[in-house]
Amino acid sequence: MDKKYDIAAIGTMAYDMILRTVDETVFTRDTTLLEEVGVSPGGAAMTQSIIASRLGCRVAVAGKLCEDTFSEYLMRELEKAGVDTTYVIHSKKDTMSLTFALVKPDGTRHFLGLAGSNNQSLCLEEICLKLVTQAKIVSYGSFFFLKGLDSGGVSVILKKAKEAGALTVADCASDSFGQGREIVFKNLSLIDYFIPSYVEAYYLTQEKEPADMAEKLLEKGCKNIIIKLGGEGCYVSDGKRKEVIPPFSPKEVSDTTGAGDNFVGGFMAGLTEGMDLWEAARYANAVAAVSVTKMGAVTALKDKSQVLELLENK
Repeated sequence: MDKKYDIAAIGTMAYDMILRTVDETVFTRDTTLLEEVGVSPGGAAMTQSIIASRLGCRVAVAGKLCEDTFSEYLMRELEKAGVDTTYVIHSKKDTMSLTFALVKPDGTRHFLGLAGSNNQSLCLEEICLKLVTQAKIVSYGSFFFLKGLDSGGVSVILKKAKEAGALTVADCASDSFGQGREIVFKNLSLIDYFIPSYVEAYYLTQEKEPADMAEKLLEKGCKNIIIKLGGEGCYVSDGKRKEVIPPFSPKEVSDTTGAGDNFVGGFMAGLTEGMDLWEAARYANAVAAVSVTKMGAVTALKDKSQVLELLENK
């Protein structure tokens, strides 16, 4: 039976302000003139859903926004991208998550974040479980930043998705609230594809080598591990085959904000097209490479043709 959606993305929504360029010397001057300032949708569910939709997927997103100008902007961006926003909660009492991305001359970024209550307070009672039964892939983004779901609701969501025959995908964030690694470990057996960054995988495993990180995470029950390595590509393991998928090198790196979420959105889009684990990881690397060529998480990638051009040229 065909599902209504290719992807249901559940999780964080934020408003990003990009400040470019900034380096350590900013603290030695009274005034610094920026080269460029921009705004962009941010957060895992927000970014993944927009990117996957632009890549041709039927996408619905579930998360929480507020009643402010930031949220109005984010809703417009979701709708322009063709994402179904039926399952977005609009809260009068919560505050919006805001992220300031300080982008260095080489395009790498550091975040200053205001953890608004919109993501932290999102709870199971606000998620329509019918959604996860209507999608081929259900994505949870991100562990450690959804306190109201991390504590138990995510397990219900993932179980419901699995029972409905969906593939499950999850990524991770920094453990900013000190919830502890068990939050992730107890759910890994419900996740088909777990996609942390190198830094996040190090926190979870205390291992320095991607192969050792993947082995420890697989031992916890996950089926497939994809560790994002930034400019080094990604490390992929299904427990039998283990491989580093090399990166694509864009001519210029403008801003790496949101590259990881672009990767996840691209990976899921690859799966919906019938790609296997390795092909989807390569496709995701190409999506991430496109994403860093302009400022903002969802600015650079407009459609699938940009990714196909990169794949063909490679």
